[in-house]
Amino acid sequence: MAEPIIEISHLTKEFRLMNRHYGLRNILLHLPNYIHDRRHPKMFTALDDISFEVARGERIALFGPNGSGKTTLLSVIGGVYQAYRGKVTVRGRVSMMLALGAGMHPELSGRENIMLNGVLQGKSSREMQELMDDIIDFADIGEFIDAPLYQYSSGMKARLGFGIITAIEPEILLVDEVLAVGDAEFKKKCENRIDLLLSNGCTLFLVSHNPADIRRYCDRVIRLARGKIVADGPTSEILP
Repeated sequence: MAEPIIEISHLTKEFRLMNRHYGLRNILLHLPNYIHDRRHPKMFTALDDISFEVARGERIALFGPNGSGKTTLLSVIGGVYQAYRGKVTVRGRVSMMLALGAGMHPELSGRENIMLNGVLQGKSSREMQELMDDIIDFADIGEFIDAPLYQYSSGMKARLGFGIITAIEPEILLVDEVLAVGDAEFKKKCENRIDLLLSNGCTLFLVSHNPADIRRYCDRVIRLARGKIVADGPTSEILP
């Protein structure tokens, strides 16, 4: 049996919640309360004892209501968060787009962000130069490619970000609601690019509230609720 590309074993992820918001002045005025809150923080369990495996080339949707843990799970797989408890094993090059403009520097131009993100993903400067024209063509943002990112609209950030992460040909692609942004033409370009990656054996994790997108791309659905897996199976059986 082939080795899974992803193994999740008893994964739990918790976040510390401060009971109150403290600025410097409030710390001085309410020092006993501040010390108590630091020593006895409230904890929020975003993922609760999750276990599953993913074979190479699988196409999985994470489905569930807001706050169910979908984006947190993607962030753990992508290395943004560390597990609180449990084990996460990822065997493959990961590209992720979890938010518009994530991983891009607002003061750098689009062209500079292409180079920066490529290097962070393990590509050489030469490789990114070779991919540059393809990414710019995909983003289709005209002269803004040389403007700082803070001048971009949300749609322009999505175009550039999606162009970067798909051009580097990841083995595992993590996408969170990106297909819900942009016009019909941009969505079609995203669909064609994802189809190409999948045809080359890429493993897909897709977070979407759109059942049509899930049915188009994914053959397996993991349904989450309050940080737990409540269903895991073929798309035709899990989607409502």
